[in-house]
Amino acid sequence: MVVGQHTGKISIDYKKCIGCRECEQACVFFREHEFNPRRARIRVLINEREGVYAPLLCNQCKECLSACNRDALSWDEKLGAVRVDVDKCNGCGLCIEVCPQEAIFLDPVSEVVNICDLCNGDPQCVKWCSEGVLKYEAA
Repeated sequence: MVVGQHTGKISIDYKKCIGCRECEQACVFFREHEFNPRRARIRVLINEREGVYAPLLCNQCKECLSACNRDALSWDEKLGAVRVDVDKCNGCGLCIEVCPQEAIFLDPVSEVVNICDLCNGDPQCVKWCSEGVLKYEAA
């Protein structure tokens, strides 16, 4: 593996999304063992009037890493994903501000940031997406 190369990535086919939010529920249940979509690491933006549904998900671009002044964010080279050290994160939101995908979320319970970490290489949002919107592409 080349240094800096992703080992996997989730792609999104926005045209297929029906706004069911199964991905959010799978994510938060896997991570937090509860059904609270506000704690998910993926979010579906819904515009009912236009009939548009848009999943927001970290694409592992690493832009957030340099924004964190507490070294709470790191790059997992093996997985190809951003990791959050919850003991160092103070929820300041600097990483949220720089995220070009707007895909970093402040957890309303823990008050630290939630960033998709690909579920350690087995993304639950992809497994539970019944419409085939999300696909995990291993490198």
